[in-house]
Amino acid sequence: MHGAPPYVDVPVYALPLHAEDSAPLPFTPPTSSSPHPPSPGTSDPMSPTSPNSVSSPSRFNISSMLLTQALGSLPTPPPTNGQNVRQGGGQALMSAKDPLSIPIMSANFRRFIAKCGPVFWLQDRVEEVVMWRKGTTYTASWMAAYAFFCYFPRLALLIPHIILLHVLFTTYQSRYPDGAPNSPTSGTLTEDFAPVTQPSEGTPDWFANLQAIQNLMGTVSDAYDFVSPYLIHLSWSTSTTAPLFAFTLLSLFALVPLVYFVPLRLLFLVLGLTPFVITHPFVLSRLPSLVGLVAPHIKAAVQKAVNDDRLREEHWRSRLATVSVWENQRWAAGSGWSATNLRPEDRKAWTVGEESWPFANRGDVGTGQCDVRDLTFPLQSGWKFVGTEDWSVDFCANWHRAMPDQDGWVYMDSAWKTPQTVPRDEWKVVGMTRCRKWARRIYYSK
Repeated sequence: MHGAPPYVDVPVYALPLHAEDSAPLPFTPPTSSSPHPPSPGTSDPMSPTSPNSVSSPSRFNISSMLLTQALGSLPTPPPTNGQNVRQGGGQALMSAKDPLSIPIMSANFRRFIAKCGPVFWLQDRVEEVVMWRKGTTYTASWMAAYAFFCYFPRLALLIPHIILLHVLFTTYQSRYPDGAPNSPTSGTLTEDFAPVTQPSEGTPDWFANLQAIQNLMGTVSDAYDFVSPYLIHLSWSTSTTAPLFAFTLLSLFALVPLVYFVPLRLLFLVLGLTPFVITHPFVLSRLPSLVGLVAPHIKAAVQKAVNDDRLREEHWRSRLATVSVWENQRWAAGSGWSATNLRPEDRKAWTVGEESWPFANRGDVGTGQCDVRDLTFPLQSGWKFVGTEDWSVDFCANWHRAMPDQDGWVYMDSAWKTPQTVPRDEWKVVGMTRCRKWARRIYYSK
């Protein structure tokens, strides 16, 4: 390497460090974004303006340089115009206040960890109320208070005063626990009281704030992952967008004349108390089974509405009917669920006929692992498949007394009896089977 003494063994992957007068550092020394910079006589190691800070241009920080090199070159921030500049004010938005910089990010994140405790304290208190964590009496009291404000909504204007008085009474009791300060015998002053304390870095409270930030990031990511698959229906990229737009537009015009007749107090009372009812432990324990009963019917209704919207004029003018096939599989150790595991005396991989029909009346429309779209389904003369829709799974399973799972399967024992939503563990020893129903509409064409 150039400039290294001959007795120094420099690895081939080493990064040469240039002097400050010959080449710039691989990061830009940032300016402080703190609204309250420390005084000249004090030195805060967490502040970006501290002489010992990573942002000080007079000191070389090897850790920040290596981190910057590991992350690659930072992208150039967009110019502060257009969307990044407030209209009329000419000032940059908060998201573009400082350039993207590892030192600024590190300093601000450390400061944020120390100062975000009240936010998560409030989050925990709200969760205790909504999730009934402190008992029925505690949550019921908050529900009664909310109902009171719904009946007298103008009193909600007094909530800021109530909160401020509660804080003042709390801090008063903490500062003067033995009585009023004006009486020299009735009270003893405590030490200087700080209503808002900031945990030092490395303390248990500091790590508790860091843990809360970690969990909050996971919760926000999970919520985004849950919502994002449905957002495509709002971008005119699927066939669901047009019916959704039509329903929204028609319901808007239908609700306009009814707006003045809606009882707002009762509406907000129901909307506000519903989350408390849903999060009650008794309801939560039975909510999955309730959702399992209602969700398949809602999914089927939405799918039917989408298929009806795709029908052409010739379909509406003709007689419509529905045909069904059953997909059958058997479980085997090692290979799992497969149609190839079916025994000679079992049903075929694809069969036609109601579930209660005897095996002699069942028709074979497919073999092995063929796809449902490859079935040779026999239709009577004059009947054709509706070309605007495909085979769909029957998630309601009205043909059986057992509810299907999320994929439409109904599980049975080795003799195709005792239907269950979830297979029993003892069936794995003696054998078990499953089937599900596929349906598709046909129309009569002369």
